[in-house]
Amino acid sequence: EPVIWGAGPTGRLTHDLLVAEGRGVRGFLEVHPRRIGGEKRGLPVWPIEWLQSEPEAFVLAAVGAAGAREEIRRFMNGLGRVEGEDYLFVA
Repeated sequence: EPVIWGAGPTGRLTHDLLVAEGRGVRGFLEVHPRRIGGEKRGLPVWPIEWLQSEPEAFVLAAVGAAGAREEIRRFMNGLGRVEGEDYLFVA
């Protein structure tokens, strides 16, 4: 099951579309301090550092903010993750 990076509107929509197709979602990743530790759609919201201890987690990046792709790509590449194999952008 994938993890969705972004617990905002785009991430929640991504979750809803996956669930509507019968797919599961493991949880959400977030950088916003007020969202971390909470729940969205009944799933946990983890800080992005959670990925450091979860090397097998596949990430769907669903953040539409300007500049977010570059920051996410830099973070993921820094963990040795490969775009297209370990993570995809969906927003």
